[in-house]
Amino acid sequence: MTQREKETKLIMELAEDFAPFVRDVESSIATTRNHYGRYGAMLTRLSKGSKRNATIFAYAMMQAGANGQGVSDALNTFFPN
Repeated sequence: MTQREKETKLIMELAEDFAPFVRDVESSIATTRNHYGRYGAMLTRLSKGSKRNATIFAYAMMQAGANGQGVSDALNTFFPN
């Protein structure tokens, strides 16, 4: 299995784990645009400051149905450069 295949498998497995969180966020009232605040808080907590890890978690959240713009805004806001 290539590195890319391993990463894809990991993202799909994480997406299953994130599905309940994403459903909760997406069904709640947005207190920030596209829920970027809640996604950013979760990405920060999980990644422990690593932008690479946050990016992997972000892809998994989007695979789980998270608002793509909200997750992208969270990455750009909470993990600039």
